[in-house]
Amino acid sequence: MTWRGTLPAACWEAREAPAIIPVEAESTSNGVFLATHTSIPILLRDRVDSAVGGTIVDEHNLRRAVEELPADQPIIPILGKSGTGKSHLIRWLRINLKPNDATRLIFVPKHRMSLRGILELILEHATSERAAELRAKVAAASDAAADETTAQLRLRNELAVLVETRGADKDGTPEENDLRAFLASAEGLPALLGDPVFRRRLLADNGPIARLVREKLSGKGSEDKEDAFGFTAADLDLSVDDVSKAGVDAASVASALASDAPLRDLAAKMLNEQLGPAVSEVFGIGGDDLKQLLVELRLDLHRQGMELLLLIEDFSIFQGIQGGLIDAITLLPTETLALCPMRVVMAVTTGYFVNQMPETVYTRTYKVFDLELPADKTAPFDPARFAARYLNAVRVGSKEIDKHRTDERPEPNHCLQCPVREKCHQAFGQVEGVGLFPFSKTALNRAIRSQSKGDAFVARDVLTRVLRPVLHRDQIELDEGRFPSTGFENDFYAGALHVLDNVEDQVRLSTPGDPELSERRVRMVRFWGPGHGPQNLHPTIHEAFAIPPLPDLTTDQRTLPQSPVRKEPSRPSDAAQKSPGGDVVSQPTSTPPAASKPSLVRAVDDWHKTGELIQRHRNDLRKIVHTAVIGFLGLEDGYGGDSGDWTKGRVELTPSFDANTSVVLDGSGLQTALISIDHRNVDDVRVLRALAWVNAKGSWEDVPQGDALQSLCMNRVQEWADSVSAFLLPSEGDDAELGRLAHALLSVSKALGIADSYKSDALSRVKALFASPPKLADAAERPHTRRLQDRFIDADPKADRTDRNLLQWRLLRLTSYRQGTGKPLAIDLPRLLRAMRDDAAAAAWPEHVPEPIRSVVGGIEKRITTLDPLLEETRRLVPDVSELGGDVAQVAHALDTLLSDLAALGQSANSINPSALHDAAKSVKASDLKKVTELSDGLDAWPTLTADQRLRLMTLDERPALRIRAWLDPALEAVNALEQKLQAGPASEAQREYDETLQRLVAGLETLSREVMDVAGSEGGA
Repeated sequence: MTWRGTLPAACWEAREAPAIIPVEAESTSNGVFLATHTSIPILLRDRVDSAVGGTIVDEHNLRRAVEELPADQPIIPILGKSGTGKSHLIRWLRINLKPNDATRLIFVPKHRMSLRGILELILEHATSERAAELRAKVAAASDAAADETTAQLRLRNELAVLVETRGADKDGTPEENDLRAFLASAEGLPALLGDPVFRRRLLADNGPIARLVREKLSGKGSEDKEDAFGFTAADLDLSVDDVSKAGVDAASVASALASDAPLRDLAAKMLNEQLGPAVSEVFGIGGDDLKQLLVELRLDLHRQGMELLLLIEDFSIFQGIQGGLIDAITLLPTETLALCPMRVVMAVTTGYFVNQMPETVYTRTYKVFDLELPADKTAPFDPARFAARYLNAVRVGSKEIDKHRTDERPEPNHCLQCPVREKCHQAFGQVEGVGLFPFSKTALNRAIRSQSKGDAFVARDVLTRVLRPVLHRDQIELDEGRFPSTGFENDFYAGALHVLDNVEDQVRLSTPGDPELSERRVRMVRFWGPGHGPQNLHPTIHEAFAIPPLPDLTTDQRTLPQSPVRKEPSRPSDAAQKSPGGDVVSQPTSTPPAASKPSLVRAVDDWHKTGELIQRHRNDLRKIVHTAVIGFLGLEDGYGGDSGDWTKGRVELTPSFDANTSVVLDGSGLQTALISIDHRNVDDVRVLRALAWVNAKGSWEDVPQGDALQSLCMNRVQEWADSVSAFLLPSEGDDAELGRLAHALLSVSKALGIADSYKSDALSRVKALFASPPKLADAAERPHTRRLQDRFIDADPKADRTDRNLLQWRLLRLTSYRQGTGKPLAIDLPRLLRAMRDDAAAAAWPEHVPEPIRSVVGGIEKRITTLDPLLEETRRLVPDVSELGGDVAQVAHALDTLLSDLAALGQSANSINPSALHDAAKSVKASDLKKVTELSDGLDAWPTLTADQRLRLMTLDERPALRIRAWLDPALEAVNALEQKLQAGPASEAQREYDETLQRLVAGLETLSREVMDVAGSEGGA
């Protein structure tokens, strides 16, 4: 059972659709034509050259104008763009004009009418001897040009000759005349037309030469445009695969045409000027022959006392011979030329009539009937009435229509015998008793809008793009409960872009577990609904389409014409309102109007419908998703704070979670992105739309259906966060990258002199990885060592981090996220301790480690094993104190005592500063001599040391050696000065005693003196 009882759900047969609505209007019978005919508003103008004014009329006014055509104004043009109904009016005239026996009517159809066919059609009515001669000429000429390829080549060659011999017109401006002379020269268009390399383009199937030849031999097809064939500027924008093989002249003119649009326009004009004579030459007959034929026919008909009525369905089919036709129809009878009266009604596109008709046509035109109404002209026209005629005809069928016409009975109305006529008409609407099912006026208007260019009503588009597809394709869909079909939505989507334009509306119309039914309900409400959000429609619409209404939606009362108000269950919502009688009415507040939606919400709605999203909105939405997911991750930097490095897309931080690269909205990255959101995925689009809402409003309370959407978003964002975590975080077990990173950082800590890095326990080593370094080497005393340490501490001016920073951050990313119970630090300490094992230092790099990380680690490993330059500068720095004879404090005390005693005797040297020597000695710490001795011993044992021992020597504090040098240098200078002074004078008993003491001091300092002097001499001012 269907909604129509035992009858099928669809009330027509699909096979009737192409029979009633053919591509070519001439294909239907007169009965079907009249059964589907609807009056179309026409603008009547009395003057050809006037683009303003006019009166709105119908086809009956056209018929009366044809019947009253004056002899001196025998032409009526029917103007309009392709598909506006010009051919329809010509056929209506053929059926409704009632010519008397004295009128010879000749109808020239536009389809499948070759040049020979046109001429033979006219010759059919001529009986004179001259006509017989012309008939023989037409047959012979057409047979000679029957080969299409030959005709194309001959037409190309003839055009080249005619352009060269006639193209250089001298009536234009001087500049135009010069350009014409160039194009008409042997080096211009003739060279191009004759060049074998450019032949393929010039003779292409869709090119003007091939099209014109095809039309003259076979006539226009239904797929051909109404505009006259000819050359356009685009035809002369030539390119070939290998221009080097073309002739020099042809290549030159082709290049000039390609770079100069006005030149191409002029070239096309020159070629079109020669099409007529070229056609005449190629096909053996031309405009002059057509003129002679028509003149001969008019003479013959005049002798018979008859007149001629010529109905031309498309004037452009006379392209190439139109001059002869125009001359013949504008030729008036004279005393010496007894022609019969001739009336001409021609359908012609507006552009062709305005731009290519000569002035003589205008002067012979009686009235102009224009199917293109200007903006200031309105006319009552109901598309539903237009469609209803075809809907009824398809239901009745072509045979039944023709039978009624044969029997001279009125056209039948199929709805009269339908068992559900009354409720069908109430639900879907009707025009003059003819139902609009399966459309309604709303659905029909939206479907027509989707196929219209601007606001113009183009009858052909409505018939072939709206009515015929639905009636032919969707009859089975209706019968099998699959209507409205996917094809219906795809065809007419553009007509309902702002109806149910958001995913939330569509979700409210869904039936859980039945996506096919849900999609059909959305289509039904989108096209048949009044456009006010999710709601149930008239019960009959639901019944007809086998789509049950939803109990939690209201029924819009506007879908119930002429029906009693029904009570409907409503959702428990504050927005639900009741009428005074207690009936639920629509809820306009359930769906905010488009103007009140935030721009990003509107962008998501449009994206869901069309898949199109501008880059600015795409970036903003990615950032919103990124921020939401970050809030669920809780990433840390190892010290409990949020880490921005998880969210940066730098290659050395791979893997990362970056808004621009990790969140993808459609596109090729959907399969590989961390978060992929497809505009076809309803759940993802709902979340994205809700996030856009709350981002704009700042609170879920201000978002429509905020409570439900907040829960939906939290669940989905948590799923996204889980997938991001799984991607970002390393495996639970030992990690080769972590081992390499930890040991590289440990080497850096050693190079910085961090004491914990040299301890054997793993915990101390872990602390050393992040510990602050002690005072770095003095740049003046140890430049090589300082440069090594600076590489790890001071940022490169061209970078925003040091090698140590980079590796620390990388290591924290691998260890700082998971913080299990009982772990003392904000890092995964047990895992990091495992990485500190000695055998982890030489692990192979995993494939996923970015190249910048490998490069930094490799550089560190190389630098800490290349220590020879550091060795030499340390040797120069450290004095040899092995023969000092005591610690520095003892020697310094003895020297102070000596200088004091000598000063009391007046024997001290002027160059000695005892106070400075005392202060320098006081600065030397008790442990300095031991440290310098150990450093000196280590340098002596250098070849036998391990890499760690060598690195530790290089990072020892240089200050003990520098403090000893600060005292020892002036001390040796003082000793030398005293020795020189005492040797210069006579020795007394006291002096001898002091001399002995000095000698003992000198003996103790001799070795040290030499070393200090050597160092002072080699270091200079360093």
